[in-house]
Amino acid sequence: MSPLPPFRRAEIEEAVVLAFFDLANHLSRRGEGLARRAGLTTHQWLTLLQIAGDRAFASGTRGAGDGVLASAIAEARGVSRASVSAIVAGLLARGLVRQVAVPEDRRRRRLEVTEAGRRALTAIEPARRRANRALLAELSPRERRQLLGHLRSCLRALAAEPPADRPRGALREANP
Repeated sequence: MSPLPPFRRAEIEEAVVLAFFDLANHLSRRGEGLARRAGLTTHQWLTLLQIAGDRAFASGTRGAGDGVLASAIAEARGVSRASVSAIVAGLLARGLVRQVAVPEDRRRRRLEVTEAGRRALTAIEPARRRANRALLAELSPRERRQLLGHLRSCLRALAAEPPADRPRGALREANP
């Protein structure tokens, strides 16, 4: 990798954010290839991982055990409930997840991974591990931990801010 030219602070911040966008695009394309191994889209795979309780999710909203609500996935991942609902509908139709009524509120449904869903995740796992090792090959274990800490700090900052198209406080008013 070539050394970085000197940047002003604002330029560095812009370069970091644009690098995140480029990285997200590359990871999404890589994810499509991995997910295709189980006949899934990247979004279906990631949602299935989250429902299954994959410990690597930075959001802290994980399924397994008691399952997870679709609304919690949407909030944790910073996406709309409608987009998560569409993804979940596809997973339900394929029998990869099931909905279980929440005893305290029968209108609410927790999502759980089925055995077929676990088999789909297992089919992807070896390629996922290889791809992750290749992506991070130039980083030492210490650098990987530091990178993860920095990325989680960025995610916390994003979670604390309202979306750019919504004024502060609007989310709470719309969803009491």
